[in-house]
Amino acid sequence: MAKNQENKNAVNEDIPRNTKETSRRLLNRLGRQKRKLIVIVVATLLSSAAFTALPLAVGKGIDALVAAIRSYDGSVGIVETALQVLWLPVALIAASALISGLLAYVQQYLIASVGEELTLSLRRDISAKLHRLPLRYFDTHKTGEVMSRVTNDLEKVSAAMQEGLPQFISSVFTILFSAITMLILSPVLFAVVVVSLLISMAATGYVSKLAQRAYGENLASMGALTGKVEEIYAGNRVIKVFNQQQAMLAAAERLNERQYRAQRNAQFADFTIYPTIRALGQLGFIATAVLGGGMALAGSITLGTVQAFLQYVNQISEPVTETAYVVTSIQAAIAGAERVFALLDEEEERTDGAGSAEGITQGRVVFRDVRFGYTPEKTLIKNLNLEVRPNEMVAIVGPTGGGKTTLVNLLMRFYELDGGSITIDGQDITTLPRGEMRRHIGMVLQDAWLFEGTLAENIAYGRRDATREEIVAAARAACCDHFIRTLPRGYDTVLSGEAAGVSQGQMQLLTIARAMLTDPAILVLDEATSSVDTRTEVEIQKAMARLMEGKTSFVIAHRLSTIQNADRILVVRDGDIVECGSHTELLARNGFYADLYNGQFTARAL
Repeated sequence: MAKNQENKNAVNEDIPRNTKETSRRLLNRLGRQKRKLIVIVVATLLSSAAFTALPLAVGKGIDALVAAIRSYDGSVGIVETALQVLWLPVALIAASALISGLLAYVQQYLIASVGEELTLSLRRDISAKLHRLPLRYFDTHKTGEVMSRVTNDLEKVSAAMQEGLPQFISSVFTILFSAITMLILSPVLFAVVVVSLLISMAATGYVSKLAQRAYGENLASMGALTGKVEEIYAGNRVIKVFNQQQAMLAAAERLNERQYRAQRNAQFADFTIYPTIRALGQLGFIATAVLGGGMALAGSITLGTVQAFLQYVNQISEPVTETAYVVTSIQAAIAGAERVFALLDEEEERTDGAGSAEGITQGRVVFRDVRFGYTPEKTLIKNLNLEVRPNEMVAIVGPTGGGKTTLVNLLMRFYELDGGSITIDGQDITTLPRGEMRRHIGMVLQDAWLFEGTLAENIAYGRRDATREEIVAAARAACCDHFIRTLPRGYDTVLSGEAAGVSQGQMQLLTIARAMLTDPAILVLDEATSSVDTRTEVEIQKAMARLMEGKTSFVIAHRLSTIQNADRILVVRDGDIVECGSHTELLARNGFYADLYNGQFTARAL
């Protein structure tokens, strides 16, 4: 049952929910390149017309040659007679082929340009959109899902624009012109061709559904196998610790076998079913040859007309057979565009205020009647009031999920309040531009993030104009200058995407140096020393003490021993501040903080 549902989801992924609206939006975007589109349509029209003229020219040449043979009396040489009757048809054939080829080249060149410009405009809009989306969006959407919209869905749109759409337009014109010409030449033979094509189209429609099901199962099985391999690779050490190698290999082998069968079925659809459908498409060719030959012998139609008909059958049977697959490609592109537009339609962060953040100098932070919930159904913070004085170090502690990081996220305006206000130096943060406000707040997160670049560039991420001396001073203050100098190229050592050669603790030190370099008015440390050993942590705390002089500091900590010197400790539980005071005061109260602290002390003793 689960397998069938997964297969169904894989197939339905490429079926748009609102084809009309999505197509309208795509056409509106394509309308920005109206001139190119007009040239493409005209070029396709003329190319198809020239291509349709080829069988007629060949047929006329055959009729002329047959007539010359019948009337040949030997007065003129055979070569001269052939040249006399064939030069015009041959010239028409060459001209038609040349014109059709040149116009097809123009069409392909322009459609590639249109497709890439469309994809580029969508990618630019998505890139800008991602910067305007609130953090709430990324909390509720998987990273892989967002990346799929930026990459896979856009590739589907691009592929359809460059291959599917031009092929579809060209096929429509070719079928239309060929059908009109055949109807004029012989209504009887045209009726035979239409019947054979209807049979072929019905078979194609049936088989395409089977093929789509095979492709869907192949995609689903490949995704499951890839996920399992990634899981085994990421958890390799844990798997070996618990001796689960055989169990994991068995699970991977089952998925591998499933993927093998799905791939085999998909290959069967490609190399067996499709040739069969093409063979069915040739029924019209056989019927036309037999009936047309009889009509030619009876004298009701010329041999050249029969030959032209046979060419027209080939011209339209292949496009008709491929139409179902082209439509499937375009359908997948519309479904991809629909998901892209859904991302572009997501609710953005509220508009920035027009105020100035230059007034943030002291770092006085006031939470007044703050109310917030991650979902409308559940309010985490109900009525929070808090005033943090300038130069004060405030530690925030409490159980996991109690709301510690939420307070900082609200201060950084990663989320919007449901009620109340937060002010910094008397200015409501909603009246300030986010970028300007955040320049006055330094933040070190628990998860250290470094990008591919030199160590110096990573430290100077918040201040690109920092001098090498300032970078080195920040590194020394964060206790990472020593290990940087032990690296082959020192501060010019390039980190890869995985930060190879740098441990997790050293990465943490680099992010602390990055925050130190910005010299903010407010400092936020969210478990900033969680990946650092005890000895380094002591050194970091000394450096932090120097850094926090003259700054308002928020320190989120699980290890309570690290925040004993805080001016105030806020104990947060279920979004409320249940206790507030110094370390000594809170221990004397013998309340929730004392339980937390004594629990950690007991755990260490054990």
